[in-house]
Amino acid sequence: MGSFTHTPPPSSTDRLAEARARALRRLNDSYEAAASPLLREYPEIERLSWGTQQTEANAYRAWQDADKPDDAPQTPALEAILAGRNGNTGTETLEQLVAAVLARAEAFIAWQTFTGTRQRGEWAIQDAQTPEAALAVTWESLTAS
Repeated sequence: MGSFTHTPPPSSTDRLAEARARALRRLNDSYEAAASPLLREYPEIERLSWGTQQTEANAYRAWQDADKPDDAPQTPALEAILAGRNGNTGTETLEQLVAAVLARAEAFIAWQTFTGTRQRGEWAIQDAQTPEAALAVTWESLTAS
């Protein structure tokens, strides 16, 4: 004869914890899906350099805006990127690359509103007192006008 194991149903605390975890996964997945046009197909390793690229581009732009009073700031990351982009025959200039980096940075900074929205959703999920309340927090509910 086989043995019988009784598994009690999940407690209300367990159901709430599972609903919170599921709601947060769904919220994060929706946030990332909404960000995908901004991130396009950039690999993570490239995205990790965006802060350095922006810092160098801002320094170069400030130097340009100051009518180039001294030597140009050091831009080793941008110069390496430019060398790779241009290869042996390219014609892109550092000024053009700086403009492209700053335009992407501006778009990403504008996106940060949605980062705050995602965080607000996370707090609402954590504060939910019922599974239904946790699952009611969605990307759509947070971004609806």
